[in-house]
Amino acid sequence: MKKVYDRKEKNHTSLVRLQHYFNDCLNTTSDNLYIANDCIGVFTEARLISGNRPIYMNVFHQYQLDTELMIGLTNLDFINEIASLNTSLKKMNESLATINRAYGQIRDAFISKTISGSDYLENARLTRDRCAQVIPFLNQANEDIVRLFAITNLLMKNPPFLVWVTQALVRTKYPKEFEMLLERETVAVKAGMEAITKASEQRIRQAEAGAAQPRPATDAPPAARH
Repeated sequence: MKKVYDRKEKNHTSLVRLQHYFNDCLNTTSDNLYIANDCIGVFTEARLISGNRPIYMNVFHQYQLDTELMIGLTNLDFINEIASLNTSLKKMNESLATINRAYGQIRDAFISKTISGSDYLENARLTRDRCAQVIPFLNQANEDIVRLFAITNLLMKNPPFLVWVTQALVRTKYPKEFEMLLERETVAVKAGMEAITKASEQRIRQAEAGAAQPRPATDAPPAARH
């Protein structure tokens, strides 16, 4: 009985930590979606062909992955879904870092006047296109994280201990009625995400305002867009 109880406690501890983990992942996704759409808005074709050479200072945020959180979980279906998410987020990190690095190098070269304005504009267009390409993957990551957050919430709702003992000894898969319960819980998680999105946008705007600089002379590149 003690081994079963210890197993239950480890599972519960892992679920609590996963709630925080998925919440952080949702925050990062919200930030990155805002940045991708904002960057597209800065580098509109109308603005680029008008002779304006806008500079974008925000960068995509990396997901802080934690592959150790699955230790202690008892549900194999859940473990497999988390492993799949972590793999996807690792690839996402690599893609976002590539976009940051590619544009950052061009931006710095333009500011230091080591590349032409036309070369900068072409790379601004590439950055805009890359942001557009990454948005569907960010949206999919958001859906996956919401699903896992909802699953975590459901698994936290423990049945009476003796019932859990029976389930713990035999169940490593989701029960038949799980998808129906998950649908309801997912709706609740998405409703709570509105506050996350608003907080994300406000946080980035405040960071932009803090980094804003006076407009330079007319022969120098314009300051970052707010």
